[in-house]
Amino acid sequence: MKYYKFKTISKDFTTLGLEVPHGVVSYQYTEDLAGVDTEDSAAFLEAQHPECEVIELTYEEVESELQGCRMFQDINKIVQNLIADRYAITDEIKLLKVSTDHPERVAYQQYVDACRRVGTNMKIEKGLKSEQ
Repeated sequence: MKYYKFKTISKDFTTLGLEVPHGVVSYQYTEDLAGVDTEDSAAFLEAQHPECEVIELTYEEVESELQGCRMFQDINKIVQNLIADRYAITDEIKLLKVSTDHPERVAYQQYVDACRRVGTNMKIEKGLKSEQ
């Protein structure tokens, strides 16, 4: 995933924004930040409207903005809901009070870890998290 900052320009009944080729996977994370699954950044940048001032950024440069975006937060909520579907908050509190090797606590922790992996995989797939 490549990350691009851009400006949306509205003029003369026309709105200019990021131009993503047909069939290319892209995600708009915020009003001015998008991820595009492209290998050729130079060609992609050449196809952009100069007025939009599109620039490429690294994952490290946008990581904190990605973590604050709505899509990232929605995935966190999905993980929370997966856990809540199986364990009520009162059950979770009780399980946290028993020893870590207790069979019910082990099962709980394995389930929570599996739910977190689901969320992590969703974030990686959408370019919200690095695969490392």
